[in-house]
Amino acid sequence: MSALAIAAIELPMHARAAAPWLDGADRTTELLIGAAKLRAYIPAIQELRRQAGQEDDMTSDPHYFMAANALSTRRIMTVLIRRNRELEACVFFFEHCRFGIGLGFCRGGDGIGEGLVAGGPAAFRIHYVHLATQALLRHWRIHGVSLAIMAPVNHCLEVMGPADACHCFAGRSVARNLPLPATYRAMLESMGPRTRRSLAGKRRKLEKSLQIAFTPWLRPEQAQEAMLSLQPKARPQREPGFYQARFALLRDRPDFFCMGLQLPDGAWLSLVSGWRRGDTTYVDLQLNHSDYKKHSLSAVMRAYLLEYEISFHRQCIHFVGGTSLLLRRYCTPAEPSTYALFVRPGLRTDLFRMIVPYIKKDSVYERFGRQPRGNDAPDCQPWSPPLMR
Repeated sequence: MSALAIAAIELPMHARAAAPWLDGADRTTELLIGAAKLRAYIPAIQELRRQAGQEDDMTSDPHYFMAANALSTRRIMTVLIRRNRELEACVFFFEHCRFGIGLGFCRGGDGIGEGLVAGGPAAFRIHYVHLATQALLRHWRIHGVSLAIMAPVNHCLEVMGPADACHCFAGRSVARNLPLPATYRAMLESMGPRTRRSLAGKRRKLEKSLQIAFTPWLRPEQAQEAMLSLQPKARPQREPGFYQARFALLRDRPDFFCMGLQLPDGAWLSLVSGWRRGDTTYVDLQLNHSDYKKHSLSAVMRAYLLEYEISFHRQCIHFVGGTSLLLRRYCTPAEPSTYALFVRPGLRTDLFRMIVPYIKKDSVYERFGRQPRGNDAPDCQPWSPPLMR
């Protein structure tokens, strides 16, 4: 067993008691640093996903996880969890980096908590996350971990222990599934006047003023060219390597797609990408040209997306990581999500807490400074996900 492998009975840190495992079995952890080490375990993790019924959940796929974090500012960190020496689950994180140097602060899950755990019974997911977080904080270089998990905050407190100055929790409700009616017209009629204006009105205005063209399906090579051409003007800024990784998914996975809006001269204004499974369309990426911000490209692109998916009788659009208020109000059901911050007391933590707000606006530390913390936090309070992701 590696030096990073720790028995579950050793979990409590700083005298914090963890809830016992329901099956009473011992578990150990192993920390993998870097994508290369994760690749060696991909076949085993894919089998865990199959056993756990996660095959439709692409966010738990290690190939997807690596592609989504193919950035020089992120270093992949994976915690393997074994039960009686048999691999049972894994938890995905990345470490924030600057100039190729790890900052000792890790992030798990997307904005609402998808893409965090692969494998294992759903009833143990919070336990897995707690075990993995403790394993990270035992590494000499890691001083902080922030994460989101799709679970109620009171359940997280039961497993992870009470909140204090070094362990903060905030609960909220999220909605990510948009039901689709039989026709696009019925979709618009079910929405409020403000939403209809944003979707239909601004679409007509843009069609008239710029003569845009909608391309519902781009070949992987076309999608790669479009993403790289839009990259200098897209927000947030991502490196070419991120789009190369997306191209690999489009090329190797037939259920992935990319669609977009073009000007008459061929320049790309907006792109949407994701994948389709059964009667559900999953959307996880949208790029918009920053010079056309006043034209509400995000809303116009989504109007085309809705119309196209409805025309092929899709029943639902799942917005991976959640969506903006424009469509979120029509998504259902509302689900509980918890955002948590764990830090190891020490000089590095104190320095990081002081420096980060000057580097990153609306950082995780500032957000928790404004949120009710600990056992006084309500079960669900809506607030935006932290920007330090």
